[in-house]
Amino acid sequence: MKLGLKLGTRNFGYTDEALRLYDKGCFSYIELFVIPGSFDETVSYWKHFSVPMIIHAPHSYGGMNLSQARDRENNEKVLSETFKFADALQSEYIIFHAGVNGSMEETVSQLRPFSDSRCLIENKPLKGINGEKCLGATPEDVRRVMDELNAGICLDFGHAICAANTLSREPVGFIREFLPLGPSVYHLTDGDFESERDMHLHYGDGSFPLKTLLRMIPDDAMVTNEAKHDSDTDLNDFEKDSLYVKNI
Repeated sequence: MKLGLKLGTRNFGYTDEALRLYDKGCFSYIELFVIPGSFDETVSYWKHFSVPMIIHAPHSYGGMNLSQARDRENNEKVLSETFKFADALQSEYIIFHAGVNGSMEETVSQLRPFSDSRCLIENKPLKGINGEKCLGATPEDVRRVMDELNAGICLDFGHAICAANTLSREPVGFIREFLPLGPSVYHLTDGDFESERDMHLHYGDGSFPLKTLLRMIPDDAMVTNEAKHDSDTDLNDFEKDSLYVKNI
């Protein structure tokens, strides 16, 4: 398993810690979340890291909601910047959310002019943190976008568990329905196994069946840890997560 460290494009405070943990073998790549408007200021910083990177596009809380027609003009700018980051950092993948409170048709329409083989659609909970309706929560919805855009999938275990609980489905069985889609990247944190809301907890701090979930992941797969960072200056929490998941 290739464990990934999640950072944002403006996260400059972890330089020494990230390099230390990379040299130590705690992670194999960085998943970089794009903050809109940050390219000119930050891309040269990230180019200096000799660490493989993949890109996560902004989502509805980060400045881009692809499912809303009224946001088209802004979304085009953000999409252009996202692909600039991917090109500059030679990213193998670019991960997208389908959006909230809109339509999947609009999402496909807005992403189509930019889409290429690097694009992955991430499955979502049905309910967002503030009660919004998320798109792309079921295998059928994700497959639809994949087929329309010839894209891949990023399988987020926590999101699938939340969606299953909203749908009154058994979560592990629901997750298994995503596996035939052939995920290229996985997102794994801990959380409340009975909740409809994603919590991004550190491994061991929740009730997710981590051993069962890890058995679903191919040995050489990319798995990003999306647990929230406890500090702006050190990555001790991530180091503990890395050791925890490797010892399961």
